[in-house]
Amino acid sequence: MTKQPDNLFNCPNCQARYKLVRVAGDDINFDGQITCRSCGAPLQGREGKDILKYFLVAGRRPRRADQANL
Repeated sequence: MTKQPDNLFNCPNCQARYKLVRVAGDDINFDGQITCRSCGAPLQGREGKDILKYFLVAGRRPRRADQANL
């Protein structure tokens, strides 16, 4: 198994690939809900004092199972 760079993240539910950016959020009160753009599964919004931002990588959205058999 190959290790992904630290700035890449796959949704644990549908495997959509994201670029992950950490922003220092020491003085920011952030409690917003973040969800996968592909499947709607919840994603972690904070890690320690950092705010996590997810950017869907173009062309890497997984195909839905109902479209795979067309």
